Amino acid sequence: MAIGSDRRATEGPLLSIVLPAFNEARNVGPMAQRLAEVAGALGRFEVVFVDDCSRDETLAELRRLAAADPHVRYVSFTRNFGHQPALRAGLRHAKGDLVVLMDCDFEHPPELIPEMVAKWREGAKIVAAQRDSAAGDVSFMKRLTSRFYYKLLDTIGDVRIEPGSADFLLLDRAVVDTINGFDDHDLFLRGLVRWVGYPLVKVPYRQGMRSEGESSYTLRRMIDLAVTGIIAHSVRPLRIAIHLALIFALIGVLLLVYSIVSFLAIGHTVAGWTSTMSAIAIMGAGQFLVLGIIGEYIGRVLRETRRWPPFLVAETETSRNSPGAPIEAVHGEPPRRASTGS
Repeated sequence: MAIGSDRRATEGPLLSIVLPAFNEARNVGPMAQRLAEVAGALGRFEVVFVDDCSRDETLAELRRLAAADPHVRYVSFTRNFGHQPALRAGLRHAKGDLVVLMDCDFEHPPELIPEMVAKWREGAKIVAAQRDSAAGDVSFMKRLTSRFYYKLLDTIGDVRIEPGSADFLLLDRAVVDTINGFDDHDLFLRGLVRWVGYPLVKVPYRQGMRSEGESSYTLRRMIDLAVTGIIAHSVRPLRIAIHLALIFALIGVLLLVYSIVSFLAIGHTVAGWTSTMSAIAIMGAGQFLVLGIIGEYIGRVLRETRRWPPFLVAETETSRNSPGAPIEAVHGEPPRRASTGS
């Protein structure tokens, strides 16, 4: 039996709902049911799950859902590429006139979608859900680090992201097409949607409780996303590196002058190993910090120049029914058959 209501409108704008999924086998079914109830009352809709090469039965569950309900579609990766590439894949496969991006673990409440759609009907091109930090649904440490990070990005970057922001967004088709035109390998979507400059309105929400399982967003991935956000929207760290280099060079010169003056004026030789090794350690740390900052930028430039696709699609709800369908390397071009030759 197909999920959803028979009262759906046959005309009007198509709403696409994109949900990345990694090891969410127990969540995708209940989420599809909830979205059918919420979105079905709004008119035409589709639900696009993006399986980030889950290790559990997520893909099997998505196959079952897609076979039972024509409103459910899915994209499955060849390997785990991450949350941001999954969002990009969803945007490139979504057919809607407006697209909602959200997580499928129920922390982003589906009940907020009608309010977001209402804002879109009023003329907003981007509707950003903003978590109510005062509600107490998020740990103090997460609220503190989020506020500090967005303040830092606002200070040194070219976008302003409100504390409590996430990738819970509604995008107009014009915004989706604009973002799909970017080929950046390292995507920081919540920054990019603000950078493009379309009218944006905010909608507050209380974060829901995760229905099943545990979050797959590890500390390492959160740090990597934070670094990506800074590098994608600011070159100021490179300038800070220059300033640090100048500061440490000045410290070295002052130490040298102090040593020479002490020896010539009073015949005093500056104490040896302790001061020398301390100075070397401080300056060496500064040099490695500068090299690390430069290395991050160079590494990301290398990824861009190689033009490797940000993700590879192994299967969709349509390709599964077409044996021998090619693996899709998405850069905006048509799918091409994967080659093992040189």
